[in-house]
Formats: sequence, structure tokens, C-alpha cells
Amino acid sequence: MKILILNYEYPPLGGGAGIITKHLAEAFANTGHEISVITTWFEGLEELTFSGNLQIIRLKSKRQHIYRSSVLEMFSWIKKSRQFLKYYLKNHSFDVGFVNFAIPGGIVGLFIKKKFNIPFTIISHGHDIPWYCRKEMFWYHLFLYPYIKHICLKSDINFVQQPDMKVNIDKFTGDSMAHKNIIIPNGCDTKLFHPAAEKRNDMFHIVFAGRLVKQKAPFTFLKALVLLKEKNVPFKAHICGDGVLKKKMQKFTHQNKLENDIEYLGWLNRNDLSVIYSTSHVFVQTSIHEAMSIAVMEALSSGTYILCTDVGNNRDLITPGINGELIAFNSPEKLAEQLENYYSDKFLNKYTIDKAAIENFRNKWDWKNIAPRYEKYFYDIIKAQDNP
Repeated sequence: MKILILNYEYPPLGGGAGIITKHLAEAFANTGHEISVITTWFEGLEELTFSGNLQIIRLKSKRQHIYRSSVLEMFSWIKKSRQFLKYYLKNHSFDVGFVNFAIPGGIVGLFIKKKFNIPFTIISHGHDIPWYCRKEMFWYHLFLYPYIKHICLKSDINFVQQPDMKVNIDKFTGDSMAHKNIIIPNGCDTKLFHPAAEKRNDMFHIVFAGRLVKQKAPFTFLKALVLLKEKNVPFKAHICGDGVLKKKMQKFTHQNKLENDIEYLGWLNRNDLSVIYSTSHVFVQTSIHEAMSIAVMEALSSGTYILCTDVGNNRDLITPGINGELIAFNSPEKLAEQLENYYSDKFLNKYTIDKAAIENFRNKWDWKNIAPRYEKYFYDIIKAQDNP
């Protein structure tokens, strides 16, 4: 197949959605498909790169930050993508479009379908479909509601990662369209994220990773660390990521005299992040909302114990007491208690997750086992296109 992938974020830009796009694009290319990715250019990156069957085209639309994009920047990418594809698709044919997010990607997907008769699918990453993140995205969803619905109804398939997202989009598109809303879970880069328990040192290391925004509830984590220190539990915490709350978090850290206990590492490259995961004892996720967390999956693939809220598919990934625990929302007290319990019961007794359990997880969730699920639906769409 010839697959056109649209995503305004592609590594090193963005977070989980870009990572998902990258691994699926590479998996498709490795099985012989011809893949072209249309994404955003950033300073220091090449506008055009090739690797086997995979071509990355980075368009010079507006983008100020690696880790986030404003609504205006997203619409700048839409404009540039439409302008580029208007001419590019006159000389390059594709069997199917694989579009990330109903908006911005879906607007471009609708364009290629109307203008060039290329069927397109949407992969949602949670917050783009009303009303999955109702509180955080209310005004955005309210303003764009009719446009998002039109795009989802016109797409050939809407992919989501887990059952709650399926229930939400089924309500959104209506029961008559529920058949084209398909669940395919995320995968994990098991080659990069692998266990290295032997490299962990004698200090209790805790890691928090992700965008430093309200959705991730990072202050729940910081307040828990204050309580943990009051309990005289020695630790070193690594905060990986960037975002609008970073300065407030650093101020809080200073006010509570935690500078020697917390290290702000910023937005790390994937290799450095894999080292942090595999050499830390506990990964903490305090999110209010998630689709299906790539960070949790990567930490589990690294053999790191997880303390996470019951969002996305976390409940299905965690075996309590074995590879992690579910934690309460917005409760620093309970999180501090669970961290203290891990320190007393597991860390001091040099606990490690069973190797067989880690390998079972890695084998199940490797991207090479996830990508073929998408390919099956792409073939079905092409077949229907050829035999209307």
C-alpha cells in the first residue's frame, strides 16, 4: 500500500501522539508499504528525509515550542499542508490517508478525500473528540463541535485506543456509525525501553514524565514528595518534560526546600528517557485524563514499578503488588503513603518485577504486533474503494 500519514507533530516534536505516529509509520514501512508523513518543520530539522520506504516531509508552518503547539500553530499547519498537497497529490498517488486527530489532521484528511478521492482514517488520541476531556477542552469542543462531527462522519474509520474512548465517540457520532469506530491499543518500543535493574543504585529513585500541564496534575506529585520527606524517606525524583506549569513547580520546589531532592531534566531525547526509566525504581503518573499512556507502557517495558491513576488502559496494564498500583486522583497524602510503602516493603528488600512478567508484557505490546491490526482495515477500505 501507499499510505499518507498526517500529523502536525512528529518526533522530536510533541508527545505521545507523535511517538505513536513514528512507530506505526516505521512498522508499516518495514513490512513493505510506501509511507509518506506530512508534519511540521522545526529549526535544526531537515525538510525532507528518507529511510527505506519511509519519507518524512516537514512543512515550514508556525511552531515555537518542541513540546506543545497553539491552536493558531495547528491551523498554520493545516493551511501549509493543504497548499502543499494541492500540488503534490497531482503527481503522487496514495491508497489511504492515516490522519492524526479529528482536528487538525481531519481537516486535511477531508480535503484529500474531496479533492483527490483518497479515503482517510482518523486516529484519535483522546482529547480531540467531544466530550472525552470535558473540563479541559470544553470551549474548544463547543466551538468546533459541528466541524469535528462532520469530519468523523466523513472519515472511513475512526480509531481509538481503549473502551472508554469508544463509548464516547459512539455517542458522539451516533449508534448508526458505531461500527466504524474501532479500538486498537497503543504499542511500545521494546527495543529502546528494556529492563536494566542491575544499573539501579542504592538511592530510591522516582520518575515523573510528561507535559507539565494541568491534565497531568504534577502538583499532586510534588505535594506527595513534601510529605514523603517529612516521613524521613530518602529519595531522588526526576521530572522529565516541560510545560506551562514548570516555573510554578520550580518555585514550589524552592519554597519547600526540595532542590536537592528533585531534578528537573526538561524534554529528554528518547535514549536518555529510556535510561531514566530503567534505572528508576518507581514511575509516577498522576494524570486526570489519558487516552492510553505511552509513558506508562515504556516504563513497564523498562521493568519500572508504576504508581498511576485509573485512566486510559492503566487498569488493564497494572497487576497490583506485582508491577504497580493504582492511586487516587488529586490525593498527595495517599500517593505519599504508597511511595513510603514501596520504599519499606519493596525497595529496602531489593524487589524487582519478575523477568517473565516483563517479557510477556513486552511481547504482547511491541509495535510489530499492533501495526498489522491497522493494516487489515486499510486493506478493507481499499477493497471497498475498488469494488463500490
